[in-house]
Amino acid sequence: MYTYITYGSSFFLDKIKKKYSKRQILSFYNEDNAYLYEETDDKSVFSAPQSFTNVNNDGKLLEKPTLLLYFIVKEARQEVFDTKPLPLEKLSDYDGYQAFRLLRPKRGETYVATFQFDRKSQIDDFRKSSFFRENFSKEALSMYQSEDILANIYYSKYLYVEKPEGLTEAED
Repeated sequence: MYTYITYGSSFFLDKIKKKYSKRQILSFYNEDNAYLYEETDDKSVFSAPQSFTNVNNDGKLLEKPTLLLYFIVKEARQEVFDTKPLPLEKLSDYDGYQAFRLLRPKRGETYVATFQFDRKSQIDDFRKSSFFRENFSKEALSMYQSEDILANIYYSKYLYVEKPEGLTEAED
């Protein structure tokens, strides 16, 4: 299974989603962009997506508040990281938990962990949890990253179902 993520103006991405309505493409938004997220065994319909192989899946992704956590796993350590056991059964203990994905890049070293909950406040609470701290905090991931601190990436994006006010509808 593969995951493809693309982002841009909501005007343009809404057209793509409508054109490929038979595919299971999810729409999300943040303050800056619209996002399309698709899991499929087929080729992407996006022209320039971020492309990933699904390493770990739990739950069913829906259009609900989502956290995308981007981080580097050094190429030499990817196999070890990919096979690290994760206690996924514990995720359902967290209020509002919906789904989790661990995504390995088809090219490069930037992984994505996708966490989905019913509300953003539940994502915020989850980020303080022992599960997150032990498996996805910057400190927990440091053993898989480059010795060159400047080469390491660790950042997150919150994605929402509703378009925020001010997100441009006009064609770019």
